[in-house]
Amino acid sequence: MKRRFNLPVEWAVLCFCAWQAADLAIAWRHSPFDAVGWVALVIWLIPSLASRLWWCRGNALPRRRPLLAWLALGACLAGIVTDMHFLKHCSFALACAAITPAFPGFCLWFILALAWMPALGWLLGGVRPLGVVLVRVALALVAALTALIGLRRGLRKLPK
Repeated sequence: MKRRFNLPVEWAVLCFCAWQAADLAIAWRHSPFDAVGWVALVIWLIPSLASRLWWCRGNALPRRRPLLAWLALGACLAGIVTDMHFLKHCSFALACAAITPAFPGFCLWFILALAWMPALGWLLGGVRPLGVVLVRVALALVAALTALIGLRRGLRKLPK
């Protein structure tokens, strides 16, 4: 019997949205306001990676969340059609949220994805680049800490 490779829709959408949001690297490289956006993204993604590691240690896997993946795909396609990079970045954030289990504080964590997006640099355009860098890192740290605390609380509530 042949074994078929079964890729959950969330991961396929994440790959597509990441590919479409590749312009983030250009913004992070060339704009002084977006210089540490990649650091903010890594910090913001820590809870998603940590949740995968915690569940890989024998805990029950989280419930799949294909609705967020389909929303991410829709936002990405809208970003492609309208050529709005912000929609592509939001779709990438939605796709990352689709692979992350729900936890107390999930909405705040998701909203603080703005920390790594170039839109934050645009919103804080009147602030010096160093100020924007500090705000980016602070927001990403708040998001990661909120999510890690929420994930820990969520793990305590799981049946053993």
